[in-house]
Amino acid sequence: MTTRDPMAPDTEPTDEELAAVMDAARELAVQRRVLSDAWVTARLEEAARFAREHRSPHEDERPSEDQRDDQREVS
Repeated sequence: MTTRDPMAPDTEPTDEELAAVMDAARELAVQRRVLSDAWVTARLEEAARFAREHRSPHEDERPSEDQRDDQREVS
């Protein structure tokens, strides 16, 4: 009986080998997703913090929707 060379170009992988590769790939994908989610969360928090710090002082003085309706009725 000859030994199987898994690196030979004409060798088909076994189901066990495919399962091991898929498990490893899934684990890496989950780890990358966790890192990606953390990165996105950090960027959103940074953007929100920047927006709050650089908010125009006049933004709080905008008329409410009711006040705008009142102004339209007067015009």
